[in-house]
Amino acid sequence: MSRIAPLEAPWPDWFAEAMTRTMPPDVPPLALFRSIATSERAWTKFAAGSLLDKGPLPLREREIVIDRTTARCGCSYEWGIHATLFGARAELSAAQLRDTAAPAIDRSLWSDAEVALLETTDALIDRKRLDDEEFEHLRAHCSDDQILEVIQLVAFYHGVSLICGALALAPEQGMPILPSTGA
Repeated sequence: MSRIAPLEAPWPDWFAEAMTRTMPPDVPPLALFRSIATSERAWTKFAAGSLLDKGPLPLREREIVIDRTTARCGCSYEWGIHATLFGARAELSAAQLRDTAAPAIDRSLWSDAEVALLETTDALIDRKRLDDEEFEHLRAHCSDDQILEVIQLVAFYHGVSLICGALALAPEQGMPILPSTGA
């Protein structure tokens, strides 16, 4: 149970409209969304920072960054949601999903471009910066727009992980937990 009681139905109009745009039909709003939406201001700011729309990165690359970020941050809640709702659509194998949660990636599971995304995520989480070599490895595979998207994804989902941890959100029903932590 969240440390802040999640919003309960009936939803305010602004939240109902947001969920119509955000959630698949017949899927109830996530506890994360309902918890944040107890404050309309907090929801508005959170939703404005979301990067789940069609951006400069293809779905697979976006999900690799999100999965690695949330796994490295120890956030079973968000990792499980993305592994379940987007993993198959992003064509991530079970081994690749597990590897996003591994302490060190298995480079044989990934293309060089995907390794660049994973290593960029690790560097940003570990040191909050990229050295010249890391940046050039990313640049070899990504446009400037894509590079900015990668950095923003890591930052946003680091923040999402902090929110989930601070609120002590339990994984959504039927969602997996991080394989490497059992958390």
